[in-house]
Amino acid sequence: MSEQELSGILNVSRTPVREAFIRLSQKGLLEILPQRGTFVSKIHTEQLAEFRFFRVTLERAIIELACQAFPDPWRTKLEFCIFEQGKFITSKDAENFFKSDNTLHSLLYEGCGKPHIWQIVQESNLDYARARVLNVSDAAEQMNLLYEQHKGIVGAIFAGNTEMAQRIMTEHINKVMGDVEVLKKEYPEYFQ
Repeated sequence: MSEQELSGILNVSRTPVREAFIRLSQKGLLEILPQRGTFVSKIHTEQLAEFRFFRVTLERAIIELACQAFPDPWRTKLEFCIFEQGKFITSKDAENFFKSDNTLHSLLYEGCGKPHIWQIVQESNLDYARARVLNVSDAAEQMNLLYEQHKGIVGAIFAGNTEMAQRIMTEHINKVMGDVEVLKKEYPEYFQ
């Protein structure tokens, strides 16, 4: 893709497109090769593995905090999030289900008083998010599994069962990483 081509499509000057390209490049989403072009970068499996470690470690700590004390207003928000996910499954609305998945995790961090850490997680998970988008070929089955895991995590938190909540959360995060190996075989051109 080129700055000129994209600026023409968007009907804007090249400056905002160039600035967007630079920012996307800094985040590792684009590769800008002078005299050759600009290309969408591949998903880095090593970075995915590191992110999995990062995310599992953080989420286990958040689960521990949540099991010790999780404020009632946040419990209500989690319950509503689970309710919404059930509706999204019924209506086969994968896009909103996966947004709700992020909301559930966000609520856990916010309820534990750690919303800025969730922001760091979100900014760090770009390859994870891209792999997850590729992994929608069997969305109905995935949504059902994730929904059951979410219910299990929330139920264990409400019961104060740290060990069970951490175990389910670890399985939940590892699910995407396990799927990456399948995705690499199915879409080798997207992975590095």
